[in-house]
Amino acid sequence: MVRKSLVAITLALSISVSSTKAADDPYAAMQNFAKVTSKTINSAGCLVTGSADFEASKQYLPIFREEWLNRDYSLDFYVQRAKQVFLYMIVKRFAEIITEGLYSHGGPPQCSFAISITYIDKLGQPKVLEAVTWQFTQKRASEVNWEKIDPRNFSDIALDYKYGPQVSEWTAGEPSFGPPSTPSASCDMRFLRANSIFIRAATYCAKDYMDSPAGYYALAMSRQCAQVMTEEKIKTAFMSAAKEIDDAAKKGGKAGACRFVDQVEREVARLAVP
Repeated sequence: MVRKSLVAITLALSISVSSTKAADDPYAAMQNFAKVTSKTINSAGCLVTGSADFEASKQYLPIFREEWLNRDYSLDFYVQRAKQVFLYMIVKRFAEIITEGLYSHGGPPQCSFAISITYIDKLGQPKVLEAVTWQFTQKRASEVNWEKIDPRNFSDIALDYKYGPQVSEWTAGEPSFGPPSTPSASCDMRFLRANSIFIRAATYCAKDYMDSPAGYYALAMSRQCAQVMTEEKIKTAFMSAAKEIDDAAKKGGKAGACRFVDQVEREVARLAVP
């Protein structure tokens, strides 16, 4: 099974290898653009890092749609949201694989992990983005059945799973990751604001607000704004909402920022009730 071989690779912390099965297996494809880059385990602590190449991953998007994504949406739908798919779905799977590779057979008492993304910017220059960081412990590992967990839930299983500070800016230019709206739908700015805040929350909060009922609802409703607003106006609205959570963080730190987002989540949940 390719997934098991990939776990074995990361357990040994080898550099990724190519696979003839990459044409039809998402885990085999992952080996061609994601790799463990370093492992340090000693008396001073534990740190494991990985890297994932966004540009190299693009050719495998049809495979990921077929195996891991909702096939009700077209390939073009996912191509338009390729950065979000990569960050919130593919990199999360890679994070789970790295952690399982280290902890499925014991592992150190505690370890820190980090994955960076390499990509090409608008000027054609190679860039590196801090994607996610998280922690894991032997105690947490004792609670996990690696054979039964859903990798999509890994951000909740991991300890202190956080997105890098530039993540929201990197994905901001893409359409919202929600179902298409009808042309007659109107734009409710409350949901555009909430969607922007949930995206920005990745900078401060361990909880993935995008992967919640309120998050899905805000994404779907904010998608309607693309029908009636210019890209510049949407960007301005996003920056305004992001400033709200940044201001909350300045006043109350990360805990204050997350309390603010919790309140927004509750507001959206109330609005979602018919």
